[in-house]
Order: sequence, then C-alpha cells, then structure tokens
Amino acid sequence: MPVPDSTRHARDAAEAIGARFDDLDGGEGYLFRISREGRFVLGGGGNVCAYPVNSAPAYTISRDKAHTKAVLTAVGIKVIPGSLWFAHTRRAALRGPGREAGDAAAFAQRRGYPVFCKPNTGSRGTFAEIVRSPADLDDYIQRLAVDFESFLIEPVLDGEEHRVFVLDGRPVFHSTKSAPSLIGDGRSSVAQLLAALNSTLQLEGVSALPASALAGRDLAATPSAGEHIALPGRRNLSAQGSIEAVSEHVPPQLAAPAIAAAAALGLRASAVDMFDLSPARDLSDIVVIEVNGNPGLRTLELAGRSDLIRAIWVHMLNACLNA
Repeated sequence: MPVPDSTRHARDAAEAIGARFDDLDGGEGYLFRISREGRFVLGGGGNVCAYPVNSAPAYTISRDKAHTKAVLTAVGIKVIPGSLWFAHTRRAALRGPGREAGDAAAFAQRRGYPVFCKPNTGSRGTFAEIVRSPADLDDYIQRLAVDFESFLIEPVLDGEEHRVFVLDGRPVFHSTKSAPSLIGDGRSSVAQLLAALNSTLQLEGVSALPASALAGRDLAATPSAGEHIALPGRRNLSAQGSIEAVSEHVPPQLAAPAIAAAAALGLRASAVDMFDLSPARDLSDIVVIEVNGNPGLRTLELAGRSDLIRAIWVHMLNACLNA
C-alpha cells in the first residue's frame, strides 16, 4: 500500500537535511516523527495537517469555508458570496433558526437556479456540484448528509481558476487546472462513461457525480472516439481534473491577494484558490474561492518539479528544527 504523498515528501526532505525520520504507523505512513539535535516535529497524512509550520487554530479555521470567508471579508479580501446551511438537524439547538435544509431550499429558489453547492468542511472536490433544480437540491442534501453536516450555496461563476502556493509570505508557484471530462471510446454510452468515472472517483474517496452533471446530454448516446464531454463544477486533480500550467512565476495580480489571504488566516503554508472573473481573463477581477491549509502537492509531482517539493519541505523542517 503506498504511503501518503506528504509522508514521502517529508522523508525525502528529512534525509536532505540530515534529520531522522521515524514511521510511527507500522509502515503505513499516516503518523511520523522527524527529529534532529533534540528537537522534533510530528506529522502525517489523512486528517493530520501535513504542514508543521501551520498552527492548529489557523489550519482548523481554514478547513471551515464559511469561517474562512468571514475572516477574509473582514480584512477586505473579495470572496465568492455564499450562505451556510445544515443538511440535518443534529446539534440544531446550538444554532439560530433559519439555517436548516428547508430554509436552504427556499434560499436557492429565491436566488434562482442553477446554484453551486459544496460541503463546508470538504476537500478534494467531493460533493462540489452544480445543482440545477429543487429536486436536484433535495437529492444533493440527502447524499451529502451521510458524510457532512453543513454545506454552502454559492452562485455559479464563469471564471478561470488559479492556485497560488504561499510559504511564509512568499508565492512559491502558480498553477491552473481544467475541469474533468468524459472521453468517448466510440462504444460506450454517456451513462456508461459516467459510471466508469464514478467508479474511479469512489475508489479515491471522492463522491460520485450525479447524472444531472450532464444536463442537456442524452445519456444513451454514444460519443465518438476521442470526443470530450466537459463536467463543469470540479477541477481538483483528485476529482479527475487536469493540470494546464505550473510556473514559479506568479503574476502580481494573483500573488497579492494570495499572500493577503494566507496572512489573514495566520497560515504560513497554504494554497489559495482564486477565480479570474474578468471578461478578458486579464486578472483584473480576482475573487478568492477558498484557502487550503493542508494542500496536496500532486500538481508539482505531475509537472516533474520534485525539486520544488523538496525545497518547500526543507524550508519547513529547518524552520521547525533549527534551535
């Protein structure tokens, strides 16, 4: 069984700086300790924040998308407007009225469909979906409630998505991603292609896409070999999105809001996801989507930039282990 990416990166950086790496998880890599000259840091994979320089409060707040929006809005950073709703009544006594599933449905109806929904504490693109009707929203809430307590309803925006990785106030790299798509083989129907994609997603622990993601498509039709059918709504690599570009050159229009967002949350290491909403795609209208306090570095691996991964981890380990 392969160990988590963060564990591989941490072990490589530990060797590079002459530190000791100890796996504390029986070889599975979800818990480890790195030590040098009497100092140590703990790390791991899964629910453990892989970045030892991030504080627990900063990381925990960044996991909550509604809290993140509130923090960024308070310091004047533009975010996607969104409202927080609850998928079930567990702990309803701990919140004010008007936040339940029925209230969410009324809100979406007033706003007008389609809307974009995602879990408030989700990651990797799971349950990030365009919802097109009241019936689809009811189905979405029922599916989401199995794994998540709350979710956001946001407008569907047309923009180019950018990610900037920030480390100690410095932009390290910039990347862009494209949405996943179904690729015809000349034999399989649209429904069969979607089922195959969903099987892959679920093996990765990512929620399946409903048929409504293909609104306007004939599910029984057979796309020609090589034909691409875009699946809007998710661009995460874990959701079968793909990399368009990776560069250490970060445009100032993206670097400034990314650095400001990381600083506002108190994150030393983070990836800031942003939309460019400008019609000309000239970076003149940037809005923050979310801030990830525990981002994966698979983008750099796929781009062949293991050197940059090592540099990030060496910087963090030296910051933690130097006396």
